[in-house]
Amino acid sequence: MPPIDKHLSSPEISIDAHIKNVRIGLGEQLAQRHAIYLDTNFWIMVREAAAGRGSSTAIELRRLLRDGVTNGLLFCPISETTFFEVIKQRDPVTRRATVAMIDELSLGATLIGQQERVAVEISHLFHDKTGRVELHPLNHLVWSKLNFVMGEYYPANTVFGPITETAIQKAFFDHMWARPLTDLTDHIDGELHPEDDLGQLTDDLNAGISENAHQLRSFNHAYNTEVRGLSDLVGGMALDAVAMMARREGIVPNQSVGNDPAVANQYKALIAAALIQGKARKALGTMNVMATLHASLRWNKGRKVKANDLPDFDHAAAALVYCDAFFTERSLATMVKQNHVALDRFHECFVTEDPEQAVDWTKTLLSPG
Repeated sequence: MPPIDKHLSSPEISIDAHIKNVRIGLGEQLAQRHAIYLDTNFWIMVREAAAGRGSSTAIELRRLLRDGVTNGLLFCPISETTFFEVIKQRDPVTRRATVAMIDELSLGATLIGQQERVAVEISHLFHDKTGRVELHPLNHLVWSKLNFVMGEYYPANTVFGPITETAIQKAFFDHMWARPLTDLTDHIDGELHPEDDLGQLTDDLNAGISENAHQLRSFNHAYNTEVRGLSDLVGGMALDAVAMMARREGIVPNQSVGNDPAVANQYKALIAAALIQGKARKALGTMNVMATLHASLRWNKGRKVKANDLPDFDHAAAALVYCDAFFTERSLATMVKQNHVALDRFHECFVTEDPEQAVDWTKTLLSPG
């Protein structure tokens, strides 16, 4: 049966429902494996090892990761931050080699974008607290495939009727779901090198940290300040989650309430309180990691924010919350493992910048028994 025929026979399944079902199925499959998150430097390391240019430790690490993937024990997912950093590599040959290594070791898996992860975490928390819906585990809901690393896409507003258009959308989604990341990156113009405009942002952050440094009384105070700032950004997500819960109960959400800033502020305050009081730091893991790392910067008053801190924190928020191990650079590993931060222990994620430690940890993972 051609792919579209299958979908023509199930017009009651919308494209959104189809995407959700496929992503949950992927999450259930990946839950059987350990997730090891490599930052971009480690991806380059294993790429060089594959070309015979790496150290003996790098070559051993690549071998172990490949064996673990082949034997069904692990996978190495990426995030949108990894994708951005990889496509910025200027040499098309080494860039393609990096992407091919990602295709091999990731099993085609990526975490959904950070903003969507935050929304999923908020929605999952709210649904969990009602106790009225049988929920999938959170880690079944945050995975997608590499070609959708920047979000799902499909044809829309076609000349076809709604049933045919929905079938086309689902068939297109299935086709792209199965394709490797090299399909996407091979079509990126060789002259396209996106540059992160982080210089002004880091200058502004440093100015703000310096201006307000005298107000900070403790690391916890810095954390609470960061939480309140992050919570200001998620009121709409909370309202969307509540509206979804209402629709599940057959209630049509009141549009005026949904647009009421006072209601949004109530949910912002609720989310902030849940994090500050420590009642939802695992459930809202992405916000917790981001708030903790930014608080660490604010509390370390002699340290300036650097441009690479911001993507590094994005890597950490992806890895620490949803992966079993995080192989990264020294400065980030040190920050994560500081006693007053201790995100590695809180989120139960092994963190190292040392390739030899990465080899030892992976060997232990692959050892029988």
